[in-house]
Amino acid sequence: MNERSNKKALIESALMATITSFFVLGTFHIPLLAVLLAVLPVPFIILSIRHGTRYTILSLIIVSLLIGLLTGIFYTVFVFIIFAPIALAMGYAIRRRKKPYEVIGFGTAASVLSVFFLLQVIGIASGINIIDEIAIIIGEVMDHQMEMLTAMNINAVDVNEAINYILMILPALIIIQSMMGAFINYYLTAAVINRFRFMDHSLGEFSDFKLPANIILGSFTIFILSMMTRYIEGLQHISLIANVTIIFVVLFFLQGITFISYLLKKAKVPKSIRIVLIILLVIISPLMTLVAIIGLIDALLDIRRVRTKE
Repeated sequence: MNERSNKKALIESALMATITSFFVLGTFHIPLLAVLLAVLPVPFIILSIRHGTRYTILSLIIVSLLIGLLTGIFYTVFVFIIFAPIALAMGYAIRRRKKPYEVIGFGTAASVLSVFFLLQVIGIASGINIIDEIAIIIGEVMDHQMEMLTAMNINAVDVNEAINYILMILPALIIIQSMMGAFINYYLTAAVINRFRFMDHSLGEFSDFKLPANIILGSFTIFILSMMTRYIEGLQHISLIANVTIIFVVLFFLQGITFISYLLKKAKVPKSIRIVLIILLVIISPLMTLVAIIGLIDALLDIRRVRTKE
């Protein structure tokens, strides 16, 4: 029985690696598919849940080798460093029956460390300063758009301020990108797991997502400590406060959209319409602050009574 189980795991690992490799290669010929690379960890998270870390690592190595043979070393390093840690971390957390926010936290931490590690590797290998390169790229993009920006009464000083602000909040942007990626990967994984019953229990639904009970106290404490850094010489307190603020706004935004999804579900709005409305909320940026405030209120009052259910 054990031999049969191992054989099944090996076959699934090889199959998953082959399909994923073809998909990654497809992004070379159909650039639009590159957007879907963000959800590449999903099959490996499922593999980790079903067969454990060993077979997941094996599958990831096969993918990396196949891609490396057909495209070159860069894509191999990119796929393995960026996607392997998040898949392994989230798969492990789900197997341990961690709560959704804990699984997403594991995935976010793994992804952030992976991105910073990759930036360091690229910087050392190429001998360039990544931050300076990003500033140059943003500057070139702004220069190309200068005519349009001038027509909108935006001058060069405003453009430089925008570039400096983007560079200042770059750490927060990396964390937010990792957080959103982990969030999406978790709920796509949950949808597959719940649909095909790969586990003896269901993973949490999107509309049930809840930040930890101490998030309000924690965010308030961190914000106050960030404000106090202005009295410490050598620390960029404005940058720190800006990064902390943006991260917590996005956190409460995530809680806000899941709360809105809960209300839509309770109102028996069809699932397809719910999905469209949630996507619109994410896309329409002016609504972000409002949705974040809704999330903050839900976190404070536990309107859905999720903690009571737990």
